[in-house]
Amino acid sequence: MKKLIKFKGVITLLAITMLVFGCDLELNPSYEFDTTQNLEDPFDEITAWEWIQTRTALNDEGNFSGDEMNYFIEAIKAAGMVDEYNQMDTTDRTYLLLSNNAFTGGGDIIQLVTGSRNVPDGETPAETMARANLDKLRTILKYHIVTTYVNQVPVLFQAELDYVFQTLIPGDDGRIAFWRDARYNVTINRNSAPLPSSATSQNERISRYNYIFNNGIGHVINDPVRNKPY
Repeated sequence: MKKLIKFKGVITLLAITMLVFGCDLELNPSYEFDTTQNLEDPFDEITAWEWIQTRTALNDEGNFSGDEMNYFIEAIKAAGMVDEYNQMDTTDRTYLLLSNNAFTGGGDIIQLVTGSRNVPDGETPAETMARANLDKLRTILKYHIVTTYVNQVPVLFQAELDYVFQTLIPGDDGRIAFWRDARYNVTINRNSAPLPSSATSQNERISRYNYIFNNGIGHVINDPVRNKPY
């Protein structure tokens, strides 16, 4: 009982202290919403191709930044697929935008289309793509264009469920699966079950989401994806 009385006394003392000293605290200024902020999509008046061409900045050391798209630009040109990213016939497309990292790692695009991941010193992305197997390069790029507009919501409405779509590659070889977790992170080809049973898939989580263009939507990935070997 003495401990209970002592505890109540401490609570009472704290309440009195807060009452005395709390009165001197200044009120926070009221928040005023800035109605001049532009909340619209900043790229909705340009095509995917026009946006991709802006992603060429070098890093602080003067090298190609892994987050930019120098190799992607030259790959699209070499494959003769500029019109696919610049087309205005439909807005129901999802472009999986391939960063430099998707080209330069082991097993990534440069190795897939040239047979070697090593890029000679001083070789430009255009020169690298000039060495590429163009049929294979076109196949890779076509698999990274989905013929449905796919955003996190409402398209991927239910979490932890595979949503299967079609890419520019026809038939089973062109099927691609999107999977979203409860935090709205999206992984491409996370499970092999929705894809062809013989698939040797390669999955990748999207790193940057929802670039709204006037000819579709884009998501950036740092590794290429597939449902079978290219």
